[in-house]
Amino acid sequence: MLRLIRHRLLSHWARSLALLVGILVAVSSFAVLSATTRSARLTVTGTVAKSRGAYDLLIRPPGAAQDLENAQGLIRPNSLSDVYGGITLDQLAAVRRVPGVEVAAPLEVLGYATEPGAVSVDLAGLVPRGTRGVFELGRTWHYDGGLSALPQRPHTVFITPYPLETVPGTPVSRQEADGKAQYLTDRYFEVLPSGKRREVCKGGLRAEEQSTGLSAAVTCLSWSGVTARGEQASPGGSGPRTRVVFAFPVTSLVAGIDPEAESRLFGLAGAVTEGRYLTSAAPRTVPAGADEVPGAVLPVLRSSRAAGDLTVEVTLTREGAGRPLLDKRFDAASRQPEQRSGEQLAVGLGSLLATGPVSYDSGPDGTVRPRTVPRPDKAATLLPLDGQDVWFRSLVPQGEQFERPSALPEVVGTFDPERLPEFDAGSRLPLGTYGQPALTGADARSRKLLGGRALRPASSPTSYIQQPPLLLTSTAAARWLGDHGYLTSEQAAAPVSAIRVKVAGVTGADAVSRERVRQAAESVGRIPGLRVDITLGSSPARLTVDLPAGTNGRPALALTEWWSRKNVAERIIRASDTKSLVLLALVLVVCVLFVGNAAASSVRARRAELGLLAAVGWRRRHLFGLVLGEVLLLGTVAGILGAGVAWGASRALGVDAPAGHLLAAVPVALAVAAAAGGVPAWLASRVPPATALRPALSTGGRARMFAGVTGLALAGAVRARGRSLLGAAAVATASAAALVLLAAAYAFKGTLAGSLLGETVSVQVRATDVAAVVTMAVLSVVAVGDVMYLGVQERAAEFALLRAVGWGDAVVTRLVLLEGALIGLLGSLGGALLGGAAALRLSPGGWTDLVPAACAVVAAGTLLSAAAALVPVLIQRRHPTARLLAEE
Repeated sequence: MLRLIRHRLLSHWARSLALLVGILVAVSSFAVLSATTRSARLTVTGTVAKSRGAYDLLIRPPGAAQDLENAQGLIRPNSLSDVYGGITLDQLAAVRRVPGVEVAAPLEVLGYATEPGAVSVDLAGLVPRGTRGVFELGRTWHYDGGLSALPQRPHTVFITPYPLETVPGTPVSRQEADGKAQYLTDRYFEVLPSGKRREVCKGGLRAEEQSTGLSAAVTCLSWSGVTARGEQASPGGSGPRTRVVFAFPVTSLVAGIDPEAESRLFGLAGAVTEGRYLTSAAPRTVPAGADEVPGAVLPVLRSSRAAGDLTVEVTLTREGAGRPLLDKRFDAASRQPEQRSGEQLAVGLGSLLATGPVSYDSGPDGTVRPRTVPRPDKAATLLPLDGQDVWFRSLVPQGEQFERPSALPEVVGTFDPERLPEFDAGSRLPLGTYGQPALTGADARSRKLLGGRALRPASSPTSYIQQPPLLLTSTAAARWLGDHGYLTSEQAAAPVSAIRVKVAGVTGADAVSRERVRQAAESVGRIPGLRVDITLGSSPARLTVDLPAGTNGRPALALTEWWSRKNVAERIIRASDTKSLVLLALVLVVCVLFVGNAAASSVRARRAELGLLAAVGWRRRHLFGLVLGEVLLLGTVAGILGAGVAWGASRALGVDAPAGHLLAAVPVALAVAAAAGGVPAWLASRVPPATALRPALSTGGRARMFAGVTGLALAGAVRARGRSLLGAAAVATASAAALVLLAAAYAFKGTLAGSLLGETVSVQVRATDVAAVVTMAVLSVVAVGDVMYLGVQERAAEFALLRAVGWGDAVVTRLVLLEGALIGLLGSLGGALLGGAAALRLSPGGWTDLVPAACAVVAAGTLLSAAAALVPVLIQRRHPTARLLAEE
């Protein structure tokens, strides 16, 4: 049998070579292209919550997430507040170009700025008018929910009914028990009605207290309205001066935002309660002048919710008296001076401070303990008072230049974070940019110490709980700060700290929405230098934090902190693109159709031979093995050659294809050959022996008349309906795949995602997919050409008769081309319907979006199928008309 198989293949070498090349192209393409589908792909795992936050993707620099986040798949609250740049503007533009990205809102964390807070005490409501005497103003600062207390040296207040005068002096130093202290030698005198001057307020102003901005050690007041130097004047500049105003530093996190993107993402413009919203306009420059410093006016949007729980307990006691006249606690965290829209803000943007991240130690029970960091001996002098406690974060001054134009912040409006939609108290998701974290007691002891209240962010940036951005400016203003030395050169070059992305077409945490988010995340993941976290479907995760004791009275606490668990977890793995593998499998399907048609035609042409073999005693299994063996032998040779071709192509294209992957071309080729030759071999085993003695005769069906070239072409296609349907099926497969890719690339802007046959399917156009569709198109054209070749061979006498009765070569050529076009039209129409239905199922778009692509696919399929008939046309012209008619 092997000798007969070899003889048969060699005697019909042209057809054998065509089949060999067809299988070779299919399997080598499959081997090379399937290797390219193994790329970095983002997969989604885990249980998905039903809620959807303000954004679906969180993009940060690679080192932004700490070890605890990476190990447990968590995102800590306010995790963006200590990320200072790391993403370039080019990377931001690349993210915005990703198909499916609806909103990409950048956040540029600039640092902590210091502005003065103020608490005032008016003696007019506490002592009788005209009182003369010395009073002591005691201040004790409380924070950490009142558990930490920091007393401050009492402040002396002298008030007189007489006018006061000041005699300027020079600074002197004096050694005290607590070290060297510097004093001003200004002298203060009250002017009596007699004209005499009497010295008062001895002791002067402590220069070290002046430098911290806390207050003077002595304040002189006058009921007459004429006061000594050192008292802060009341508005208006006239009337009694009886109010003591002492200042203290307050820090606020400053961040730059894209106003339009932030409003689309969070609805921030709708949360403005006073003034106006930010714009994208460049900062207003201030030229050098007599009364102005050259620089720029930077717009600032202030949060109405102050961070921190810093309070100050103020007592006022008259000298020599035991009972205080005042004992009141003031909320110091929100005691910034009243600021109206359009007024410049007293914020120290020239001394922005950057914080380092918190690191943790994990216990065996899952409890985490934040590590403290050393506090420098000469810590930043403009920190809030709770900055004198233990530090959990390091501080680094921002900026690299000292001679720079002035940055003049101007409040343009106020916003209320509670008005933003993502701050639903029931959601408890700490992924909002402007939310205030609140830690509660994790055990009965800690809850009792906190009095049932929550522990909120401290005023100092060195504390554990971190505040959200409270002062917002535009990215244009942030860019101005980077360009003029207010930020480090590294941050100026890569200013974006994070990008929050909302994906188009996402309606919740359903399968289709998750797939659309995954597609966008995978595309963003291909941009170098970015870390992508999927936040869609995130849920709150309880974490127990063992907070060490503070230095000012707060004991160690066990606290519950709500982090975000990425229930739609992501990880980058080496995985195969299923959609690309499906397309490559369709390449093999088209190859099976091509080889199956050729094998079936071979069986049809050899009916007499097969019948004779059956008549001389060949069993059906022998006939089956004869035909299938021919195809399998061709498949084996094609597989071996295909592996070699794939190896060379992978090296030339730079594709990393393992040897085992390339050698898989051999079994794939055998599988294709077996699938293609199975049915023709079965038909060959059923050929009756009588076929060897007489040819098959027609049963005498009703004759039909076909007028013109079109009628004859239709008759030819219908006569060999089996072959025609196989060719049309090959064209339909390629057309459907081509239409789906065209829909993804053009009609639906690069991406399709939806549910198909109960499974979530996504389509994104890759070079591998285009190559697979091109290979399918080539094989389908070859399949149609093979159908037409077999038809021309069988109808050679018919064509000879047509030429004999006067049909010219041009008419016969048109007849054959038209028959090929009809097969292509049938196949491409069917493929357009299938591909269009699949594309519409995967996208919310309508038929109108697909019509141009579908028309292009149908036209291309028809024209290519007609072109496939050119070779058979040339072959039929070489047939001798007279000999064919004589044989007939």
